[in-house]
Amino acid sequence: MDGEKDRKLNFQRAVTLLGGAGFSEDELKKSLRLAPELVAADGGANFLKHGKHIPAYIVGDFDSVEGIKKWESQGTKIFKIAEQNSTDFEKCIRNIKAPKFICLGFANERLDHFLAVCSALIKSNKPIFILGNRDLIFHLPTKFNFELPIHSRVSLYPLKEISSMSSKGLKYPLRGIKFSPADKIGTSNLSVSNEIEISYEGGGMLAILSKEHLEKIWKLF
Repeated sequence: MDGEKDRKLNFQRAVTLLGGAGFSEDELKKSLRLAPELVAADGGANFLKHGKHIPAYIVGDFDSVEGIKKWESQGTKIFKIAEQNSTDFEKCIRNIKAPKFICLGFANERLDHFLAVCSALIKSNKPIFILGNRDLIFHLPTKFNFELPIHSRVSLYPLKEISSMSSKGLKYPLRGIKFSPADKIGTSNLSVSNEIEISYEGGGMLAILSKEHLEKIWKLF
């Protein structure tokens, strides 16, 4: 579309964003209940059956998607962004305005693609939730109170140096630890209380939980 790349896509409801690493029909149905607007990032559309779930938009540089004309015939709009300086995930996050995002098909295949997604997460202040086969991944807010069953996995992974963390309700307290992706990380922590508090300064910490907690965490944003 002429001029399409110069405007944003605006949604009043949360968006389910599809990537090219694949997802199950069950995962898609569960996601759409929370995030009913459907958008595909380029080849993410290839995992949809024509006529069953129709994305409002397909976004990207279109080096992977198949059957564009067929999607257009079903009402899908094409939002082409030709530049090659960012991934299709980044293109989507940058150009879509929505209250929240659930992202399927971004964590189950190539590790370089997944690392690029993690990098994009900490650059954005939008509520974005990546769902993998087992995990829920999101950029941890600088002050976050949440509830989980005792003995739940609470993994933290810094993508920059962070030295201002504090916590309550975790088996291994965070206060006084200098975190860094090249030194101290915070994976495989556990909750010892139903109520967990984590605070820090500056952003840059990924939270990794079991994906079974999506709905509980989703409601906090």
